Amino acid sequence: MAASHPFLPLIAETLAITEAESVVAVGALPWPATAKEAVRAPVSQLLDPDTPKSRTDLAIAQLEKDLDTREARQLIAVLRDLLARQMLVFVPESLLDDAALLGLGLTRQARYDIAGEHWQAWSYDIRTYKSVPDWLNPRFWANPENWNKFRW
Repeated sequence: MAASHPFLPLIAETLAITEAESVVAVGALPWPATAKEAVRAPVSQLLDPDTPKSRTDLAIAQLEKDLDTREARQLIAVLRDLLARQMLVFVPESLLDDAALLGLGLTRQARYDIAGEHWQAWSYDIRTYKSVPDWLNPRFWANPENWNKFRW
């Protein structure tokens, strides 16, 4: 792929921000020349339940439009749940709709029009996925005012 590919700036920015030590790449992604090389993984290997999977810092994937919708969702879930703490996924708009990607916990980063085909970039970061609610703190857990008053 050419050095002027539209995905390159977002990939380079993601790699710079995350400072990932280990990266897995899925699909025919353009790769910045200055970036650390990623381990390439085929979709079939990632979807095989018998293949051992180890967690990486970052997964970057380009889903091809010939993927089945079920396989695309399954691949995103495997990347999110088993393989990576952070994820950047490039998806053709014809493959999955916004509701499906939002339902998988992803956040839209960008939209692209490449040779008449519409693509979207979606990201996921386990650290920013859900903010901690106010009630979830030790102040509400122990009920110290009831200590030595009741026998549980």
